[in-house]
Amino acid sequence: MTNIYLDIDGVLLAKDNNPAKYADEFIKYVVSNYPTYWLTTRCKDENHYLNEILGRFFPSETMEYIRQIKPTIWSDWKTDAIDFSSSFLWFDDNLFEKERKELLEHDTLENWIEVDLRKNENMLGEFLASFPIPIEKLRN
Repeated sequence: MTNIYLDIDGVLLAKDNNPAKYADEFIKYVVSNYPTYWLTTRCKDENHYLNEILGRFFPSETMEYIRQIKPTIWSDWKTDAIDFSSSFLWFDDNLFEKERKELLEHDTLENWIEVDLRKNENMLGEFLASFPIPIEKLRN
């Protein structure tokens, strides 16, 4: 099974903390079909306030799915929280050079899915239409 790692800002929340287009559908889909984890600066451990914060932006139906997303624990780099022994996709708008190097070392750079809502506000909808799973990673 493929793990899904999600950033919040720039991925699920667009500018001014407005939910990204298709964020509700995207969240429901990934949580219903994959083990899903937060990989965001808003949640670097067991952050119990995250659901309260996101509840301001998402409807209660979506919050039922959001509450099922598990936190990750990391300190300096988000890649500290990734389980490289399992297949994964990481949806994030920004990748630091150290994180890029670590992904390259594990031959998993293609598992980082760059989300740029400034260039394409419909990105999450496009992901839903053709979910980007690296097939060679899933065959393991």
